[in-house]
Amino acid sequence: MLLLVGVFELLLFVLVGLLWAAGFVVVTALSGGLIESHAVRAVLGLFLTVVVPLVWYARLRKRSKTIANAPLSFIALFSAVLGVGIALGFADDVGRALRRHGDWFLGERNGVIARVVRGSVVAIATRLERFDPPRDLDPVILPPDPNVEVALGPYLPGQEPPPPSPRVIGWFHPIAGTTRAMPGSEGRRFGAVRPQPRPVECELGHCGVDLGSAVGQPVVAIHDGIIERIEMDESRGGRAGRYVRIGHKDGTVVSRYIHLDTMRSDLKEGMRIAGGELVGRIGRTGIEHSGPHLHFGLSLRPSGHHGGSEKYIDPEPMLREWALAPPPPGASVASR
Repeated sequence: MLLLVGVFELLLFVLVGLLWAAGFVVVTALSGGLIESHAVRAVLGLFLTVVVPLVWYARLRKRSKTIANAPLSFIALFSAVLGVGIALGFADDVGRALRRHGDWFLGERNGVIARVVRGSVVAIATRLERFDPPRDLDPVILPPDPNVEVALGPYLPGQEPPPPSPRVIGWFHPIAGTTRAMPGSEGRRFGAVRPQPRPVECELGHCGVDLGSAVGQPVVAIHDGIIERIEMDESRGGRAGRYVRIGHKDGTVVSRYIHLDTMRSDLKEGMRIAGGELVGRIGRTGIEHSGPHLHFGLSLRPSGHHGGSEKYIDPEPMLREWALAPPPPGASVASR
């Protein structure tokens, strides 16, 4: 009997510990879009997940002598808060905050334990978020190409050749290859800390995601579009270094490829480019304190024109779904 009681108390202790850790991570993640300091986040998290429940428990103890188990108060409080929050429709907000800021306490660590924790946080966040891409990013469906011949038979009596298939112009991940590059830590995700001023939708300043880590990885256009801006002079590019900006769907969607090492030598402003075509290669131009990477930015212009209506969006959920382009054949590049 004593053994069973001991096992129950151990399980209860573990449950309370896991629940407290979950509450701490959720609270600090939700504050990550507003609070830059990790220390302040930690203090806020401890206050809301330790001090508040203990005060709540102490007040209950004064009212009822039957409440004698502090761990149960933790369970009740966190279950109520998280359950009510999700039930009221805040699951998307919690999931988005967890995905962007839920692993802040790991920093840039990349060991086995860190990868397991990050993967767990991202998996839970993705399930909560239930992300629906903006309709501007739907694939383009065109009528069948009349120049493509339908396969001839032989067909059985009464059978007809299959109708020609429509053409689908989809979206590509900006880094070509067989491995899907994703922002692997809070500092590389949308909304991370960057010098201000920045648009309000970028939270603490990062209006994009940082992808890749090796100089020379091929960068491709994410969709058919027109090149709006090219900067091949690293010094003129400032913190952006060498970069390309492309307008898609009549300029209503804009993609940015920043910190490039080299760029295709034939690229010109105003020229058309197809999705999956080489733009340049990853570098570290304009970067002062981090390694080579591609800063990929995505924004929407409802009017299709330059101006204040342009709004940055977090591209990470789309990057999980967009097709991987095969490594492009060798193309001449320029670093001027």
